[in-house]
Amino acid sequence: MEQILYWLAGGLGVPLVNALKTLLGVEGKAAVWLTAAVSAALALLANLLAQPSGTKDFSPEQLFAAFGQVLAAATLAYKLLSEGKIAGK
Repeated sequence: MEQILYWLAGGLGVPLVNALKTLLGVEGKAAVWLTAAVSAALALLANLLAQPSGTKDFSPEQLFAAFGQVLAAATLAYKLLSEGKIAGK
């Protein structure tokens, strides 16, 4: 069940990154770094929420796995949205 949290965080990251790119006016390499930063923040948040209450110990493996899942989900959601597969085009 906790894996769903990472995929949801990644899916929510797409509109967040798009809004931040528009707001900040970034593109190219800066947009890639922005996407990585947002994914890292969402992964940390998702990891915090996925931990059982009272235990907040993170291993580097957990954080890298969460980052990878959130980034993969965000990339997948972006590709599907950009190709119009989710929007019904």
